[in-house]
Amino acid sequence: MDSKTNILKRVYFFFFGLVAFGVLILLATINIQFLKTDKVVENVKTTTVKKRTFPAKRGDLYAKDGSLLATSLTYYEVGLDLTSPAIVEDTLNKYVKSLSDSLEALTGIKSSNEYYKDILEAYKDSVRWYLLSRGLNYPDFQKLKTFPFINQGRLKSGLAYRKYTKRKKPFGVLASRTIGSRAPFGLEGAYDAYLMGVDGEQLQRRKSNVWVPVNNSNIKESIDGSDVYSTIDINIQEVAENALKDQLFYNKADYGCAVVMEVETGKVRAIANLLIDTATGEFTEARNFAVADAEEPGSTIKLASFMAVLEKKQLDLDDKNIKIGNGKYKVYDRVVKDSHVTNSKLSAREVFERSSNVGTVKLVEKYYKKNPEEYIERLYSFGLLDKLNLDIIGEADPMIKSPSDEDWYGTTLAWTSHGYESKLTPLQILAFYNSVANNGKLVKPIFIEKIINQDKKETLFSPHIIKSSICSKESIEKLQGLLEGVVSNGTAKRPFKGSLYKVAGKTGTAVTNYSDSGIKKKKYRSSFVGYFPADNPRYSCIVVVTNPRENGIYGSSTAAPVFRKISDRVFALDKELRTELASKNTSVDVRSKNGRENEIVTVAENLNMVTDAGESNKYVSAKIIKNKMRVKPLKEAIENVPNVKGLTAKDALYILEGKGLKVIISGKGRVLKQSLPPGSKVIKGKPIEIILG
Repeated sequence: MDSKTNILKRVYFFFFGLVAFGVLILLATINIQFLKTDKVVENVKTTTVKKRTFPAKRGDLYAKDGSLLATSLTYYEVGLDLTSPAIVEDTLNKYVKSLSDSLEALTGIKSSNEYYKDILEAYKDSVRWYLLSRGLNYPDFQKLKTFPFINQGRLKSGLAYRKYTKRKKPFGVLASRTIGSRAPFGLEGAYDAYLMGVDGEQLQRRKSNVWVPVNNSNIKESIDGSDVYSTIDINIQEVAENALKDQLFYNKADYGCAVVMEVETGKVRAIANLLIDTATGEFTEARNFAVADAEEPGSTIKLASFMAVLEKKQLDLDDKNIKIGNGKYKVYDRVVKDSHVTNSKLSAREVFERSSNVGTVKLVEKYYKKNPEEYIERLYSFGLLDKLNLDIIGEADPMIKSPSDEDWYGTTLAWTSHGYESKLTPLQILAFYNSVANNGKLVKPIFIEKIINQDKKETLFSPHIIKSSICSKESIEKLQGLLEGVVSNGTAKRPFKGSLYKVAGKTGTAVTNYSDSGIKKKKYRSSFVGYFPADNPRYSCIVVVTNPRENGIYGSSTAAPVFRKISDRVFALDKELRTELASKNTSVDVRSKNGRENEIVTVAENLNMVTDAGESNKYVSAKIIKNKMRVKPLKEAIENVPNVKGLTAKDALYILEGKGLKVIISGKGRVLKQSLPPGSKVIKGKPIEIILG
């Protein structure tokens, strides 16, 4: 009986155990089927199916003439998934040697033997990703797919790759800061919304460790970015950078910038920013000083001071009644000084042309000392206190103190009037001068010509007028005359001597460390800003050189020579300007001379004369023979002293120092004589005197 009872208990226990197990399975099934369906499906999807994004092609960035400034190139990182079940070991062993030979020839990364050994070891160790090469361009990638073993296809070879794009600048460092990068600087950053396009989306599933499209259609098609045509003229940009770089080296300066802009439209044709790399001693494109650095402008602000005075309608520019005395003028406990003492009375015109600080301060005080608020309001009305709201980010705020400010002192009016206690960026100063060239119309500097989208539809960008007139027409005409006088009679006369076209502009020199107590050596920021040709302004330009240490500190000897090089080259490039100039210069005295070949071309074209000169920067000797201007290379062999007669002092210095000679300069003008005869043997470090006249 007991035995039978025990057996029944065991049967019941086993039966109920099976029932309970069945109930648990049923509950689990219900839970999965009805309660966790979404989660399970999502887990399956994420491991087998994914919505994957594929980037749109970024648009190209062009210069004004269609030269490519920035483009996206496709590259491939290629490897082998040696865990692929479709790989046949015998086939791999058969082709691995020839594959290794081909890889060595293509990549040069490893030798054939290294590839051979590494591939077999990776296969033995079931390596999921064995890198063959990275940075392959499209033609090389296509070539790699034809290599032995790999040419069987992705599954049988385990071929895997990652496609990516790199932004390339075909002109290298030229205008690199202006071009910028996607996030967020320069033209790339400014017009990123146009360039970037719209990424696409595609449903893909995993197949043998490779993601492949579920079908041939996309969830969302990508839209390629638009192509952006900037206002930059690559030829003007090149000459601006080269001229600036040469001058920065010559002056042993820290950094500088140069901007060239069309007067009527505000289109920026060149913008160069160069900073010394202390590690290499070379100048490179760095911070966008022209846009981002607001500094005390120095004497270039005197144009605004004279504009404010002229708007009072009481000033006679030619009345010699401004006492300069010994070039010092005390304002409370500070002294305004002139760098060039005159010991005389000057007219307002002469004050401006000679850039007299004392004269400028006395003029402004005469009309505004009792009401400095009116002077500041004038500057506001000229647009000097408004940001330009450039497309390129990083523009610094302009700053000019107001009498209501806590740091307005009894000396502030005087110091503001001649370039201190205020801050403006080079581009803001240029826009102001450009408005004078543009007969009072203030236009916004712009960097974009047009946009062409993927459908080839063009969107053109028009000039943007900020103010239709910044002051009276009468004042503008007088200011234009003053700016021309600076170049013909004043502080900028020397650097523009002999120019075949008129230039109008203003020199500026500011002491940058005047607030440092106990300074032993002053630091300077030198500039020249103006426009050309003065009688029919086409281009405006500003050049700023910061902390020049050698061969001059003033704007006339540091910045103005850069302006001259740029303006000369622009004339050589602009056919319309050359034609206009030739019609005005019916007779020009041209003797045999030496100079850069492209400068000879400009002279010949201005004279409507045939020449055999080319467009290089090489130094040549030019001579008129039978109404034709002929050139021949200057003898500049390394072992021989070159002939520098007829060259400017700067060009002669550049050539002679390049030969290792120590140059001693005397006189002004072009080289008349040289102490070492042309063709004589160069001895490194030997002095050579050149006499100018």
